Amino acid sequence: MNKKIQILIEKKIKKNFLNSKFSIKNTSSKHKTHKQNILGNETHFLIILETIKFTQLSKLERQRLLLKILGKDIIDKVHSISMKLSSPNEKKYLINLKE
Repeated sequence: MNKKIQILIEKKIKKNFLNSKFSIKNTSSKHKTHKQNILGNETHFLIILETIKFTQLSKLERQRLLLKILGKDIIDKVHSISMKLSSPNEKKYLINLKE
């Protein structure tokens, strides 16, 4: 399976969220029968990201920040990006990073 978009996402997260914990999961295979899925094997992603940068941000502000960093070049190539975004003092998503 081609991982071009997934690698781009990973590079942008590593560059902009130093010392963070993250996981990127391609969930496109769950959606391959959808008629909108004409883009290929990299259409749906789940991003789990824990970073200190999210400490003072609301859920919406966190999502906006991540989408801004990912940029139009990635967003226009995928159908869906699900996000679980937390700061280090919030442990609710940490377990999912080990998957």
